[in-house]
Amino acid sequence: MAQQSKSKAARKTSAWFQKHSNDPHVKRAQKEGKRSRAAFKLTEILDEHDLKVSHHTVVVDLGCAPGSWSVELAKRVGPAGKVIGIDLLPLDGINGVTLIQEDFDTAEGQALLVEALEGRRVDLVVSDMAPEMSGDKLVDQMRMINLNEMTLYFARQYLKPGGNILMKTFMGEGYDSFRKELGLSFKPIKNIKPAASRKSSAEFFLLGRNFTPE
Repeated sequence: MAQQSKSKAARKTSAWFQKHSNDPHVKRAQKEGKRSRAAFKLTEILDEHDLKVSHHTVVVDLGCAPGSWSVELAKRVGPAGKVIGIDLLPLDGINGVTLIQEDFDTAEGQALLVEALEGRRVDLVVSDMAPEMSGDKLVDQMRMINLNEMTLYFARQYLKPGGNILMKTFMGEGYDSFRKELGLSFKPIKNIKPAASRKSSAEFFLLGRNFTPE
């Protein structure tokens, strides 16, 4: 997430905060005890695009903080499945989720993930990661594409044949070439803008199905 330059008190009087606090998905998340409104993005995608997450499913949630996606995934996989969340940030424990505080793109992070998988291959890789926003549109876009590339590289290592990938991205410089690269391993690919994503946000999600190893 982008770092806030304002104090917490100042942000409470800002236009951003007023818009945020009045957002119906934010209100619903607070009412239902969700860690963030992002939970609704995931559940909408899973349900409306028939992305099967059920018992025995193994899922890795990259950049999982604050944990809202991992919470929803754990509800669906049950005790026979496995959800592993990894992030540099610390977060409170989640029932049914193995949490790793590390960078997934490092040797240390990879070793901890392999240990947590206990020899199982992954059915689904998900990522709601976004870069620290600099305010420079081109810089932020390239940072986003870099995260996408790291996510794809990870998925190619750990997904089982036929597995799926879901990741946040932005439209802009580097997107077209990345989508072509994604298409070498997944077919079909779909662009999704869930209702829980703000219309003003540049974010949308790429869903790649049926992983085919090279």
